[in-house]
Amino acid sequence: MKKEEIINDPKYIKLKDFIAHSNITCYKHCIEVAENSYRFAKKYKIKVNYDDLMLGALLHDYYLYDWHNSDISWHGFKHHKIACNNAIRDFDINKKVQKIIYCHMFPLTIWTIPTSKEAIIVSLMDKKVATKETLYKYYKSKKLD
Repeated sequence: MKKEEIINDPKYIKLKDFIAHSNITCYKHCIEVAENSYRFAKKYKIKVNYDDLMLGALLHDYYLYDWHNSDISWHGFKHHKIACNNAIRDFDINKKVQKIIYCHMFPLTIWTIPTSKEAIIVSLMDKKVATKETLYKYYKSKKLD
């Protein structure tokens, strides 16, 4: 399965209905994590499987619910497993991609230690992008005051 097949799939497009951080949709967040992961691996000349890296990054937050307006408790500790199960159900992904998705919340989910370069990169880039998205909201609100 290729990147284009994922991002154009109607099931994946549903991510546009859910907010990840601030006012950023899960769709946009996942694409940003994928792009950052790709650029990071290229910049530092890290030998990775780019297909697995991109699929893992694109699907890492494929949990398909709004954690802001629901009774979902402990989202940070659970959504990695939900996203992985949804990705397995909806897309043809291999075990390595499953592990990338499952491990992306490390170290918060300390029991999900990344074991591949791809999983480490996606986990790091997810933190980078999520921090940028969250801080942007606060920067913008302070600038308007």
